[in-house]
Amino acid sequence: MQIEYTEHAKKRCQQRGIPLEVVNFITENGDYHRTHEHKKFFMPKKRINQLRYKNKSFFAKFDKYLSNTAVVCNQNSDTVITAMKVTGPIRWN
Repeated sequence: MQIEYTEHAKKRCQQRGIPLEVVNFITENGDYHRTHEHKKFFMPKKRINQLRYKNKSFFAKFDKYLSNTAVVCNQNSDTVITAMKVTGPIRWN
C-alpha cells in the first residue's frame, strides 16, 4: 500500500526525529483506534513482541521509536496527517 504524507506530517516527523520507515511500519502493522474522521495507529507491547523475530533487522535499528510513537491517518489509512511521540498512557477522545 502506498502511503502519502501531508506537508504537516513531513514537518512533524522531521521536528520530532521520527523516521518515515517507522511511520510506515506502524501504519502497516500496528493497532488503531478510530476517532471521529481519523485512525490513530500505535504499537502495543504485545504486538511489538509478536513482530520482533520476523523483522530482526528493522527492530535492531528502530526499536526505540516503536513503543513511543503514534500516527494519525485519514479514514482510508493512505494519508498520514501527523506523527507524535507518546509520553504517557494513551487517551483517545
